[in-house]
Amino acid sequence: MPNDRWDFTKGFTLLEMLIVLVVLGIVLSFSSISISQNDHRQLLSETKRLASLLRLAREEAILRNTPILVEISNQEYQFFSRENQEWIPIDRDNYLRKRQFSISNIRIRSNIPENEKQLITIIFGYEPVAPPFEIVLATPNNELSIHANGIGHFTIN
Repeated sequence: MPNDRWDFTKGFTLLEMLIVLVVLGIVLSFSSISISQNDHRQLLSETKRLASLLRLAREEAILRNTPILVEISNQEYQFFSRENQEWIPIDRDNYLRKRQFSISNIRIRSNIPENEKQLITIIFGYEPVAPPFEIVLATPNNELSIHANGIGHFTIN
């Protein structure tokens, strides 16, 4: 007894193929939006972490009554403490230790001039007032900045 309902020799109609293409287009557009938002979330997380650590370094410099230096490159950032006229890396502190950026293609720029090693260098002194600065963290699709007003307020834009 032949089954007329499942006759596969007819193929697909143009309308069926168009419906499949529209559905695939919708699914792909949602996945690309999701990837872009994930990139933004990662960058926001990294920017918040750096801003929090800069705030902590400033507070530590005031509390310890000793300057703390931060060097920032496109791959990592590190904190140093001033001891006996030398900058000593802070490596035993769980918060102010050397850190790698979690985003591999991040680019950092600032209104602070880079030093001879092409690093952004910030020095927090024991004074409560410091020069204001801006640090921009950017990926190919997104960009966020940290604004420091010089009296301890760090905002992310």
